Amino acid sequence: MSSPKYIIVGAGLAGCLLAWRLEQAGQPVTLIGSTELPNASEVAGGVINPVTGRWMIKTWNFDVLIPHAAETYRELEHAFGVKLYHPIPLIRYCQHSIDAKRMGKRMRNPRYANVLGEAIPVGTGPDAFEDTHGSFHIKQAAYADLPRLLQTLRQHFTTNGTFRDETFIHEDLQKNDARWSYHNLHADHVIFSEGVGMQTNPWFNWLPLTPAKGETLVLECDTLNLPRAIYHHRKWLLPYGDHIYRLGATFDSDDSTSEPTEAGARELLESAQSFIAPEHTLKVKQHYAGLRPTTKDFRPFIGSHPTEPTLHIFNGLGSKGASLAPELVRQFLAYLLEGAPLDPEIDIARYSESTANPTHPDATH
Repeated sequence: MSSPKYIIVGAGLAGCLLAWRLEQAGQPVTLIGSTELPNASEVAGGVINPVTGRWMIKTWNFDVLIPHAAETYRELEHAFGVKLYHPIPLIRYCQHSIDAKRMGKRMRNPRYANVLGEAIPVGTGPDAFEDTHGSFHIKQAAYADLPRLLQTLRQHFTTNGTFRDETFIHEDLQKNDARWSYHNLHADHVIFSEGVGMQTNPWFNWLPLTPAKGETLVLECDTLNLPRAIYHHRKWLLPYGDHIYRLGATFDSDDSTSEPTEAGARELLESAQSFIAPEHTLKVKQHYAGLRPTTKDFRPFIGSHPTEPTLHIFNGLGSKGASLAPELVRQFLAYLLEGAPLDPEIDIARYSESTANPTHPDATH
């Protein structure tokens, strides 16, 4: 028998970071998750963008999130000797005159002074791009190498004997007195970080998760030479070097499969071909797809079960996991280990009592 204080279910970005921080805090932990199952973190571009959406809105809580994200990824780099965090300029192209006016309005807003740089006049960017309404710099952008991060932390926990690479079976988790038993494990707390797997979790499947499929492409183009930056022109284009580019991403809340689709590839390529000059031929090298665990109110699911206070959830990071996870892990562990209150915007207690009670007749429908 093994007796970790915490079992974490789910070995994606959220679960791995939680396990690492708990380990650092001296808390015995076992991480359970199958590397054979689809995982959105493994195929994500890891782009951190402080100004997003058609309305060019500053990402929720960005001024708090980004310093801790940068600190965490650099701490991981130092601890494991790998490169994970890549600060990079981001240039966003205006699609029409309304975009250009909106950009000007944002630039005059003091709240945006730390994330918006200077405007770039029409026609002064790379010749390869269509540029009819100008573009502008976005500051504090970056991308995190999430696949390498997962590989690094999973290997670390494997070496320590605290990672079980297997599918978690919810029915086998049983409560004995005040503790939870799972196969040969006994734990005081169980934390679920399963991504879209939450839909089959009998303790938390009442929360309104809305999976959203995202697809990206890895492209090769020998004739395309771009200065180092992320380019947002309908879709984002991330140069990796050596004429290799990552193009993303689609957003489809109707397709619940995790497999790449022809429709997704077509959408991405047509978008790229609409803004990249036709003399540049794009060759698809890889096609990735994953299901993001998004939520209806675009805020994560964090907190404890309403009737089983030693069952917890840390989920629903959606398409912004790379920027959200480090700071929200910090907040969640302060809640678990020190009794600090959770931000009401992320606490699952924000849902009504009838919705939040899994025994309520309407909660499972």
